Parts: sequence; structure tokens; C-alpha cells
Amino acid sequence: MSIDRQRIEAVRVVEALGYSYSSGKWTSPAKLQGVTLLSAEGDALHALLVRRADELVGCTEGSDEERELEAITNAIEAYEAVRWPEGKIPGGKD
Repeated sequence: MSIDRQRIEAVRVVEALGYSYSSGKWTSPAKLQGVTLLSAEGDALHALLVRRADELVGCTEGSDEERELEAITNAIEAYEAVRWPEGKIPGGKD
């Protein structure tokens, strides 16, 4: 049950920031289109999504969990492409 509460809270926070979810994709608010926001909150949400994705690995094909994993994976990949465009943390190891 805890993970359900975490997901509900994560969605509430993201929607409060003006993001919307439609057709399997999150969209940033118009006022932020083209603006890169990188913050501790974004990294914390990324970590939460990675943990949830790890829990879903190996789920049943065609299940709700598989659809959730796909949506989470898309969000993680989109965030990482913006957050670490070079594919690594600046100053981090190769």
C-alpha cells in the first residue's frame, strides 16, 4: 500500500507543478516549454521512479504493471536525457 500512496503523491506533486498526462505521455506546462528545470525535487522524483521500475521488472506481459513500467521507463529516459545530456553526471566517472 505504501507504494500506491507514493505514486499518488508523486502524481499530485507533478500535476500541482502544471504537468499533465495524456495519451501515455507527461507534458510540461506551456510556460515551461523549452525551459530546463533541474532540481533536488526532480532528482528525488527520478529516484522514486527508478525504484518503482526496479520493482516492476519481470512483471507479466500484457499486465497493468507492464504498462506502468513502460510509462515509468519513458519518463525516466526523458528526464535523464535532459538532466545528463552527455550520458553521465558532470565530473563523474565515464
